[in-house]
Amino acid sequence: MELHVNQGLEPKSWDYFVLQHPEANLLQSWQWGEFQKSLGNKIWRLGVADQGQTIAQLLIIKLPLRFGRHIFYSPRALLLNKTLPAHQQHQAMKLIIEKIHSLAASEKILLFRTDPPLPPDDTTSLSIYKSLGFVLSPKSTQPKTSLWLDISSRSINLLMQMKPKTRYNIRLAEKKEITVRETTQPKDIAIFNQLMHETALRDRFTPHPDNYYHQQLAILGAQNALSLFIAYDQEIPLAAALVSWFGPVASYLHGASSNQTREKQAPYLLHWEIIKAAKKRDCTVYDLGGINLAHNSAWAGITRFKLGFGGNPTTYLGNLELPLNKPWFKLYQLLTYKKYV
Repeated sequence: MELHVNQGLEPKSWDYFVLQHPEANLLQSWQWGEFQKSLGNKIWRLGVADQGQTIAQLLIIKLPLRFGRHIFYSPRALLLNKTLPAHQQHQAMKLIIEKIHSLAASEKILLFRTDPPLPPDDTTSLSIYKSLGFVLSPKSTQPKTSLWLDISSRSINLLMQMKPKTRYNIRLAEKKEITVRETTQPKDIAIFNQLMHETALRDRFTPHPDNYYHQQLAILGAQNALSLFIAYDQEIPLAAALVSWFGPVASYLHGASSNQTREKQAPYLLHWEIIKAAKKRDCTVYDLGGINLAHNSAWAGITRFKLGFGGNPTTYLGNLELPLNKPWFKLYQLLTYKKYV
């Protein structure tokens, strides 16, 4: 068994391996690594091979913290490959963890974080992570609950699975002659950014910098892994969404809407057109992204909107963190998680 670090790895075989697993996620794809590099983030691609066959992979991203320190982050990582015999699982994980430890000092890393696509009741997997030194964090980086919509049915059946208000608003937007266009042109991200500024001001949150969305469309769009959908009232943009394509899954990554003519219900038609575009690409799942089912959640409005399309909530374990510099990690916990304890 041998570990490859950045060398001897190539895009097609990397993504092929990721897509062999039911938990496959864009955030572990080759393209996502290229996108992170375009933002100036250093990345590592680790691959473990046994007798020439890849049995484990990991995309690691170096992200900055305060005080000149950094973290390693591997989003939605398949660090624990359940298709392998137990001895191969443990050996592959050990090789990867040893490499992460060896990189930590020179890169000024205080922790390694991952948020595997595991349900919260998977106590067996959690015990394996804990045996390697991981601790469960009270805070999540990716949404802890996402809404997955099975879109393998005929369109008429999909409409009937929606709540009546959602169907009504889709038809209302069509009646009001709202149109939806798909683009991969980076120049069109200016429309999205303007809508995002309106949305952030209205809903009181801090979005990513404009360049983040621009680079996402420029890098992933060029690989047919991302599209920008914009809903228009004639030539006035009212709503927009960045949607990724990876294997059988279409994922709603980011969305924004205008304060103008909200009564025309453009966001409803926007997502209906995204679903139809996903079906044309032979996608079987539309991941509508994060929701929060808690009563009086700050996400109550967006959660109601998404649930109107149907689907099944999928809940994950959350962040797992491996301390790589214990004194700094303790300080980080004190400063970051004090409101949780």
